[in-house]
Amino acid sequence: MACEHPGCSLTIFSTCTNHCKKNVCLEHLIEHGDTFILDFTNLIDQVDKAAVCLTKAANNTTTSIVEQRQCEITRINRMYDEEQQVLRKRLAFAEATNAFVKEKQDILTNSKPPNECHITQHDLEQIRIYTIQIKNATDVKQEKSFTPRQLDIHDSRMYQCPLTRSNVFGITLEHKIRFDCDGSYHLKYSILKHFEYYHRMLPDCALRLRNAIVDDKLSPETKLFSDTDILLNQDYRVDCPLTDPTNIYGSSTELSSLKNIPCTKKQLTLPSMVNHFHLYHKMRYDVSKKIYKAIQTKSLHADLVLFGKNQRLGIYSQKK
Repeated sequence: MACEHPGCSLTIFSTCTNHCKKNVCLEHLIEHGDTFILDFTNLIDQVDKAAVCLTKAANNTTTSIVEQRQCEITRINRMYDEEQQVLRKRLAFAEATNAFVKEKQDILTNSKPPNECHITQHDLEQIRIYTIQIKNATDVKQEKSFTPRQLDIHDSRMYQCPLTRSNVFGITLEHKIRFDCDGSYHLKYSILKHFEYYHRMLPDCALRLRNAIVDDKLSPETKLFSDTDILLNQDYRVDCPLTDPTNIYGSSTELSSLKNIPCTKKQLTLPSMVNHFHLYHKMRYDVSKKIYKAIQTKSLHADLVLFGKNQRLGIYSQKK
């Protein structure tokens, strides 16, 4: 029996138990094994990066809380010291006023008939000055209220994907994106990629939906998108561009080290293209990334020169 891998007619060697459960030849069994290990490694890396980001966000939030607490303590201590200073000045002024009043009362007593009057215009001016100072001291100015700095907790929160069904935020089946999500939770930065890669949304639409979820001001019944809005990323699936066996975007000397060129693979998912170049065509990872970037930015065309004529593109050196 022939290998069940598309386009292969070699004899079956074994069942691909870990990857696709198909009966395949030895070459494709090894290739599928490499693909499975790479996919597993990438998944572990994604989880590890998410955990690092979560830890970093939690530490940043903790630091912000501690800083805010210290800021509040410093503010309260400053207010206390300022109030104590004001009160000490008021107390000293009150004591001076009491001494002044006693002095003037003695003058008034000695100035009553039949005694000679010892009160002068200067005494009246002093009383007026004290009256004004007392009035000013009792007019307590209200300090402006302190508004604590709001902590940005959005980076450390987990947000649930709402696209488990249609008719949420105005997104219907007519928009043709995926609705088979299990409602998993994501960090703020990763839910955007989830909308783009899993639900195949255009980047600007994915960003609009992400912001609505993070802001948490709109209900799922709100019509964020109209029926005429285009949400589906039409370029999510692409054909492999490696169809010319004589020229790989400028390089032509290392073709014997690359595999399966010309390539007939069609409608591959855009995020899988790097692995496709690297594993299926045995292309160096940095070379694969460069071609992928050109596809992503829609700058890739047959005459584009990305590599030098003698540049090595394959994982392995050219066989002599």
